[in-house]
Amino acid sequence: MMKTILSFILIAINFCGSAQPFINNSSKKNIYSFKSLQQQFDQWISKDSNKNKKGWKNYKRWQSDAGYHLNSFGEIPDPTDYIKILTEHASRKNSESAYKSSLWYPVGPNVIPSNQTGYMENGIGRINCIAFHPTQASTYFVGVAQGGVWKTVNDGQTWIPLTDELPITRISDIAIDPLNPDVIYISVCDFAYIGFGLHLNGRKRNTHYGLGVYKTTNGGQTWSETGLTFNLTDGEASLIKKIIIHPDQTNKLIACGVNGLDISTDAGLTWTHKLDTLFWDMVQDPANSEIIYAASGWVKAMNIGNAGIYKSTNFGQTWTQLVTNIPETGFVQRIKLAIAPSDPALIYAVAIDTLGGFYGLYKSENSGSTWQFSYPGINIMEWDEGFNEGGQGNYDLALLVHPQDKNTFYVGGINMWGSVDGGTSYQPISHWTLNYGPTIHADIHSLNYNPLSGNFFACCDGGIYKTNQIILGSWDDGYWLTEWQNIGNGLAVSSFYRLSSSKNNNGKIIAGAQDNASFLFDGASWKTVIGGDGMDNLISPFDDNVIIGSAQYGTFYNSFDGGDSFNYMYIPTNNEVTEWTTPIVPDLNIPGTLYAGFSNVYKSEDDGVNWTPVSSFPPANGQTSDFEISAFAVAESNSNCIYVAKRVKYEYNVPGRIFKTLNGGSLWADITSNLPSDLYYTSIEIDPLNENIAYVSMAGFTEENKVFKTTNGGQNWENITFNLSNIPINCIKKIPAANSVIIATDIGLYILDENTNIWLNKSLGLPNVIVSDIEFNSSLNQIYVSTFGRGIWAANLDALVDEKIIQFSGKQIVLYPNINSGTFNISIQEELSPILLNIEVFDVSGKKCFSGIMKSNTDRFQIENAKSGVYYVKITGKNLYEIKKIIVE
Repeated sequence: MMKTILSFILIAINFCGSAQPFINNSSKKNIYSFKSLQQQFDQWISKDSNKNKKGWKNYKRWQSDAGYHLNSFGEIPDPTDYIKILTEHASRKNSESAYKSSLWYPVGPNVIPSNQTGYMENGIGRINCIAFHPTQASTYFVGVAQGGVWKTVNDGQTWIPLTDELPITRISDIAIDPLNPDVIYISVCDFAYIGFGLHLNGRKRNTHYGLGVYKTTNGGQTWSETGLTFNLTDGEASLIKKIIIHPDQTNKLIACGVNGLDISTDAGLTWTHKLDTLFWDMVQDPANSEIIYAASGWVKAMNIGNAGIYKSTNFGQTWTQLVTNIPETGFVQRIKLAIAPSDPALIYAVAIDTLGGFYGLYKSENSGSTWQFSYPGINIMEWDEGFNEGGQGNYDLALLVHPQDKNTFYVGGINMWGSVDGGTSYQPISHWTLNYGPTIHADIHSLNYNPLSGNFFACCDGGIYKTNQIILGSWDDGYWLTEWQNIGNGLAVSSFYRLSSSKNNNGKIIAGAQDNASFLFDGASWKTVIGGDGMDNLISPFDDNVIIGSAQYGTFYNSFDGGDSFNYMYIPTNNEVTEWTTPIVPDLNIPGTLYAGFSNVYKSEDDGVNWTPVSSFPPANGQTSDFEISAFAVAESNSNCIYVAKRVKYEYNVPGRIFKTLNGGSLWADITSNLPSDLYYTSIEIDPLNENIAYVSMAGFTEENKVFKTTNGGQNWENITFNLSNIPINCIKKIPAANSVIIATDIGLYILDENTNIWLNKSLGLPNVIVSDIEFNSSLNQIYVSTFGRGIWAANLDALVDEKIIQFSGKQIVLYPNINSGTFNISIQEELSPILLNIEVFDVSGKKCFSGIMKSNTDRFQIENAKSGVYYVKITGKNLYEIKKIIVE
């Protein structure tokens, strides 16, 4: 059975990559549109000869996310207003936290799950970078792609999040002041997708957003802007790849990125712009702090920038472009630099070609005066043993020289390779599958060495690994010689697309994660199942041993034994186009009945073993084929009633449409009516008691068009956006046994009591991160939400909507000290006594660490064997509910 699963997963994985052979831009003006990118990809992938090629998975991830962030013309707008909303939301939450109680606490994944994929190394989430404390070997910091900055003080045993209150939590670099380690600078952005959509429509950086450089002076307790941050007046978001601090004069800084290179001489207060071209990397001479090398790049997809290496001998005041013979355009895109610590005159530069593969190695033995080029005859950036073209070098690339041996260096890409002869030959160190034995996760973004501990670290799409020795291996050995330790336990940083839960007391959860397969919680522990990018899923409401999961583009699997094994589900769609995240829903009335949405709706009556189509939607606007279903729902009050949302396709001038059937699919009616048809429909929800009441949520950036409701089966729709900000709405759900609906957005959760016209923000306690999905388990009185970068969170369901539930204010209940060694006190106001309170404590990843009862208005509690980290104290009683956060040091 596992071989069957593996074969289909490997087919799906063969579609992956970051090279974009389908993008061809010869325009000297470098002006592109999002619609034209979509058209080029559609045309390219429609050819059978391209379907098994690698090199486009990361593009589709980016395109899927971008599709939620378009304007009504199908283009990605300037991010100014969006970032302003994010910033205002974060500020408002921070001020409200002083007097309002929190609702949410994490539920996992709380450890690296056991691996049941059978073929791939599993992980927890993408880590972009790492920085070490200058004097404490066990203290270091990591930057997460979507989950912020995390700190460990015990060499990775536990982790503490430091940036949950920032407006966005995308991190590309961390720099620590070596003279005062409480001063830390961070690049608040995700630089990894820089090759996609840059300069669309001539508007610089409008497809990526960041906040520039932020700073803390108290070790991460609070953060503030520097002078190099997003400026609302110029409409540009700062994307910074690298920050360097002068080790002796720590007020001096250099930062480089998309917009060029800037320096500061006053600890980031003000900055001076020095160079204009796009920069991908920057390194400092370990023997002479004034000497800096910077690598610029050329982005083929947009035909911008120039590849080269620059040098400064006065810490960035002036720069010289070195004569390297690296082609500035047409051949080399990205360059990664590394200096040999044992011989600072020796510089290595790994160059990436136009397909994301290994162009070659440039090496200087005289501090950049002259350079030699070599190519070993193998492509160390490709997926396997080096004999194929392509790779993901624009997305994942790392380079590290051995601290003592100048001729030994390591290169990270999809896999890891090494050379012991200065680049003449290369040997493998890891492979992204388990075919050659235990390994590290694919897609390596950073390789680093900690001189205080002597350990090597690899940051990748699966998390962070360490080892005390990197040993080169061979494809013939059958196993790898380097022993890596995954130290991601406690890093709650998974990026989830969708989640589902059981409807009984077993508390099962399944969630689809970006690049880390699907995570399944069986009520006691987590495991990784299926593989690929985890997507939509469900747990049967009738038998929680029946579990459905999927990988990208509707590759579905079912399990009949609670997730111990999975079977590939063949759905005869005749190669219909389908969404990156293909929706699947159960019939809540008939056991075994499921529906999946491709271009048409397919039905199974045996939990996914056999499928038949129940729709035949006509092509739209003169097209020869129809387009993807983005969302659909089956009425609980009438299984024959199904609502279907067809996504808008701007690039083909095809509007979004809503269809409905009342007879199980024999006849469908277009009920789009007065709905906006120029926005992406993200979710449909039907009232469980009345099939004529339904809701549609929308992504995109069109003011006042976010949520619509019908009370007459779609004859017309009422706009219930009311006071919502202009942000994408990712999901809408009707709250069980309540006259309220809840939405998941890019800035948290909102609830609408349908007797009112005001959406209430219910995000207090959640990190400032995208919320992607919502699920209920009424049997456990739980609501679960998945986030894109901070795992899964939960709250008591009745605390959201029951007016009898009183949430404490900050003055009614006091927990102290907030920073402690595992022992803390709780005091409540006398007017609330006498009262019995249940006290539960969860660590940052959702593991319950303590349970007790508070019997008086002041009591003391102790978490046994508490390790350093963030903990959440859940306080509940009769009609009372509160979540408090503490830090154990």
